[in-house]
Amino acid sequence: MGDALAVGKDIPFPQRLEGRFDGVIRLADVATLGGEMARRDGWYVVEPQHLLPESPVDGATAKENLDALVAEILQVERGVWTTMVYVQSFEDPWIVKVFHPRRAGCGCGVGGGIVPWRVFTRFKPSAVPAWETTACAVATPDSGPKAWLKKFL
Repeated sequence: MGDALAVGKDIPFPQRLEGRFDGVIRLADVATLGGEMARRDGWYVVEPQHLLPESPVDGATAKENLDALVAEILQVERGVWTTMVYVQSFEDPWIVKVFHPRRAGCGCGVGGGIVPWRVFTRFKPSAVPAWETTACAVATPDSGPKAWLKKFL
């Protein structure tokens, strides 16, 4: 996402979510990103398909939220780190998208596009039409294509 898109005031929130985001692959990079987030206040923590937050949180709270989400990702992924966190700029983060490992594949099927689990943004969020039409249930260990096999084992 270019500088103009990062700071332009006339760009609608849904459009800000598009474009180039870098994947955060290493845990050390997540710690660095969390530190950058903690240094900046005014983060809205958006849970797609729910009511938009009325007010932002401070940087320390945003970092705590990110850390909790990453801890859950690592639990679900059983310690194998995969790219589930994306940021538009490591040096000056304005938007961070976090995807849940059990939801990430739903966009390939009939469920629609892939919806972030959480979005941290320093821009005031507004409704994202694609989030309203896309539903993707979180798969549990007892659901999915191999669940029937577990009953016999």
